[in-house]
Amino acid sequence: MSRAYRVGIVGCGGMGRSHARTWTSKEKTDVVAVMDVNEESARQLGEEFSADVYTDYHAMFQEAALDIVSVTTWQNVRAEVTVAAAGAGIKGILGEKPMAASLGESDLMLEACDRHGVNLAIGHQRRFSPQNVEARRLIMAGAIGTPTAMLRRDAHGLLNRGTHELDEMHFVLGDPKPLWVIGQVTRKTDRWERRVRCEDKCAAIICFEGGIRGTYESDLPEPGFQGDVIYGTDGILKRGPEGTLLLLNAQASGWTTITPPAVEQDQYDEFIDWMDGTIDTHRNNGKQARLIMELMMAIYESARIRDVVELPMTTGENPLDLLVEDGSLPVEVPGRYDIRAPFPEQQT
Repeated sequence: MSRAYRVGIVGCGGMGRSHARTWTSKEKTDVVAVMDVNEESARQLGEEFSADVYTDYHAMFQEAALDIVSVTTWQNVRAEVTVAAAGAGIKGILGEKPMAASLGESDLMLEACDRHGVNLAIGHQRRFSPQNVEARRLIMAGAIGTPTAMLRRDAHGLLNRGTHELDEMHFVLGDPKPLWVIGQVTRKTDRWERRVRCEDKCAAIICFEGGIRGTYESDLPEPGFQGDVIYGTDGILKRGPEGTLLLLNAQASGWTTITPPAVEQDQYDEFIDWMDGTIDTHRNNGKQARLIMELMMAIYESARIRDVVELPMTTGENPLDLLVEDGSLPVEVPGRYDIRAPFPEQQT
């Protein structure tokens, strides 16, 4: 039986392989073309999935008759690939996180997809985690009253891991409207993440509608707080062991352990349903991902202007780049390094 949707992969590293395997496992999709500027990487993935091999994404978009493309490149080129795919008539784009390297690039992606009628989603797959789905359901059902605060703690950079943490926060709280952000960063080393500048340390408070406070920190010294807790007016909800949730409220005398039910769909299934027209949108749609990009850029912008950033934010460039380039964050420990993809001088 022929499959309904022809899929291409742009970026043949680990995430490209992951997308290819998952698309191939679905009944309605087939990976027919792969592209990478590294011809050997593209050839290896192409052989693994019996797909045509390209080193130029423009050529692939023109020749491969694609319905869907997964953009699994580094974030510094995702915008240009997405804009080109939309312009080439490809009607479904699933990008990796973070959406791009700046808010301005995110806007270019959305504008191109809106103009050409393209379904754009970004891979914040934790919105399909049973633990997160059940936590959101419990909070929306009033299990802890009105939520007042949520804590998230992580490491390895805001645009790297923080994009997941902030998206999880937003999802679990029911996607409330963010109102303002105050944040601080340090960058004394020349730290990068997949060729985008990365801070050394980061902390922020996000105010959502209703006064809910989201607290986030990354790479801060120990001791750290328990970064998986939601407080409400009538209770507390937090992660438990082995994928469970722990609930404390007036309905029980102590902590209640909840085992979340399985989630039947993943982000690829939901994307196929979106392409089929059986659902109106995707929970990881581009507008949602753009909001998470805005929160991350607002943390950098708050550090840049040394004040609260009220949303919506208007600075299109990456404020961390602006801080470095105007001398406000001078490197005190020489020697650039990339925490995910080593620069040539890092390789031995």
